[in-house]
Amino acid sequence: MDQAETIEPVMEQTEVITKTESAKWQDGWVKHNGEVYAYKENLMSFLIMGIDKTSITETDPEALDGGNADVLMLFVMDPVKKHIDFIPINRNTMVDVNVYDKEGDVLSSNLAQIAVQHGVGSGLEDSCEYEVRAVSNLFYQLPIHGYAAMTMDGIVPLCDAIGGVDVVVPEDYDAGSITFTKGETVHLEDEEAYLFVRSRDTEVGGADRRLERQQVYLEALIDKIYETIKNDPLSFMSIYNSVSDYTVTSISGSKLIYLATEAAGYEYDNDSVHEIPGATTQGNVSDEFYVDDDKFRDMVIDIFYEKVDD
Repeated sequence: MDQAETIEPVMEQTEVITKTESAKWQDGWVKHNGEVYAYKENLMSFLIMGIDKTSITETDPEALDGGNADVLMLFVMDPVKKHIDFIPINRNTMVDVNVYDKEGDVLSSNLAQIAVQHGVGSGLEDSCEYEVRAVSNLFYQLPIHGYAAMTMDGIVPLCDAIGGVDVVVPEDYDAGSITFTKGETVHLEDEEAYLFVRSRDTEVGGADRRLERQQVYLEALIDKIYETIKNDPLSFMSIYNSVSDYTVTSISGSKLIYLATEAAGYEYDNDSVHEIPGATTQGNVSDEFYVDDDKFRDMVIDIFYEKVDD
């Protein structure tokens, strides 16, 4: 809990608070569709990132070297309900993105894709911290308690460490060396896993279609990891060690074991994966995803808040 920069989200009030409600009103409450809600303070939220670099040590002196987040997933643990929620975030989501100097001060801020979070001359660890701030701001300054970022060359060893995963292909897709057919069940290992997760077409909506494949893959991956650690929580460390050379995380080894042990007692179902509402348009350079603010607010309150008793 000490890892989070904020205590609770900060939502602007959009509805009138009655005198009766005002008499007992508390900081952090929000009124939505006529009901009053409070943030679930015991939640633990973690940002999982897949970075479009092929090595943590890879640098480019001519460019910002933190890498971009091709995969973004918010992982939410509810210790009261013993439930897990997953929120995939489209890498093309348009938000106010900051560029920082070496001291961490903001050089500029403009509307850009959430995947692009950089500091001048910064490395992957600093960029991860900036990404956490951006995602937190997107979710109304949501507390985020830790992060884990893996470069793309960790896809294969992670998949292989659990014996591969089985997925149902959501769409026809030609990845060059392999063709995926919609509705087909395939076992992903080695290069097939990498191509399924990483490659995309360049047509409008290509990133959205890749996000759909990534979501299918991540659900299968989480199922397999969850099954493994439920049988043996300590096995999580051997899985993590298989990708540790490709991973940067703010979570210590002992905390990882604690979280894996804790998660082994949690449940999730088909309703645990939440798609951020919005639409993709063709921008000047690439696809741009714009969040539907009203529906997004509904989703955030549904996941992170609970109704205050009368």
